[in-house]
Amino acid sequence: MIDYLSSKDITRYEIFVIDQDNAKQFNRGMLLNIGHTYAKKAKCDYIVFHDVDMLPVDVDYSYSDKPLHLATNFVLDEDEKERDVFEEYFGGVTMFPIEIFEQINGYSNKYWAWGYEDTDLLYRCKKHGVDLDTLKLKNLGKRGKAIRFNGTNSFVRAKNEIDFYISGTFHISFYPDSLQPNHDKESDEYTVFSVPGYDFAICYNSFSRYNFCAFDSQLNVLFVNSKIIQNYKTNITVTVDMEEKKIYVYQDGKYIGETRTFKKLNRYRLQPYLYLGVGNPERPVIPNFFKGHIDSFAYFNKVLNNSEIIELANNEIYSLRRDFGDYQSSKSLMYYYDANHIKKYKLTDLSGNGNDAEIINCEIVDLDFDDYTEVKIPHRRKSLFKSLKHEENGFLGNKWKDEATRWNQLRFHNEVSTSEDIIYKDGLNDLLFVEHGKFKTKKITQINVGI
Repeated sequence: MIDYLSSKDITRYEIFVIDQDNAKQFNRGMLLNIGHTYAKKAKCDYIVFHDVDMLPVDVDYSYSDKPLHLATNFVLDEDEKERDVFEEYFGGVTMFPIEIFEQINGYSNKYWAWGYEDTDLLYRCKKHGVDLDTLKLKNLGKRGKAIRFNGTNSFVRAKNEIDFYISGTFHISFYPDSLQPNHDKESDEYTVFSVPGYDFAICYNSFSRYNFCAFDSQLNVLFVNSKIIQNYKTNITVTVDMEEKKIYVYQDGKYIGETRTFKKLNRYRLQPYLYLGVGNPERPVIPNFFKGHIDSFAYFNKVLNNSEIIELANNEIYSLRRDFGDYQSSKSLMYYYDANHIKKYKLTDLSGNGNDAEIINCEIVDLDFDDYTEVKIPHRRKSLFKSLKHEENGFLGNKWKDEATRWNQLRFHNEVSTSEDIIYKDGLNDLLFVEHGKFKTKKITQINVGI
């Protein structure tokens, strides 16, 4: 680090390395608060909170009068996967003027092990009115009626006539509510479409990811997760290619991932029903009820091409019963539901195949959403880092690797984000630690602390 700063002719700085003893679980937020304590004693104007495993390649560390997120781009080795730098990511390397960091009461001291201290930090900035950037997410889909699902006992049920031995395409348009995780579960998943029995399902989960999951004939799981993103009016398209033996997933017309290759899918054709808004209402444990709005669903007995998928994603006017633009597959519709076509509390199957769907415990509402959903995100300064390899601690498969991360998530969603004053009582103002030792060489001070 010293060599890098010297190469940029940066000479006025102090580096503090805060080492935690091993008596308790790692607490990143508290360690960074301790770093602030020493930086303030050294009369620093601003602080760069820097993970030790991120090495600067091309980084501008100069002063900013607003908080900045710097960990935006990474040099990857051939065997490394792309880092998930999602819109609200505020970890890794973050810059704060001293006075603004103190204004928000610093980091929380209550997140142990991996995760959520940076989510809490961004929340503190929002609550204190700190200058942040704005992300505008386009709400896609047709206006008009929608089916409102309550997250408890509402769902839509139709006879299952889908042949899972042939290729096909699923398309659903929906708007999830803001979700509150459940303490009784190790993960939260809210199903918007399902054929149950080791569910073939399209879901939204409490990790702010859109998810597809299914099982092959040997009950091996097949899944695709989107990157983390805030909830908005979106659509998911899933193509099942039985020639390639793969399933491809798209969000708003953009490819987000594919499953591994399989030989055969589970015997979903034997299931009597398919559902909207639930995994399986008859399942007493974790039925996965959805809370939010669904306005349309379609199934085609063919794989739609990329141009058609984009056309569907951007469609705000046309019925899928007729071809339009690059969409030329109306004759392949096997199911087609549109919330604007409901008779006697049933969704009319507009494909003409007579598979009308029962609506159970739902509301029929006008979904008059804004053109865009606005989300406050960190200001970013384009930078390039080399990240040292380390054991993955985040979201693996469909849950957090570390149970402690789940508890961090539950604390943030169920306690912090629902309280008016918890962030004012937890942070710099109640920071307690013991200095066990301090060693300084050149401009680096290494401090061992007990917390």
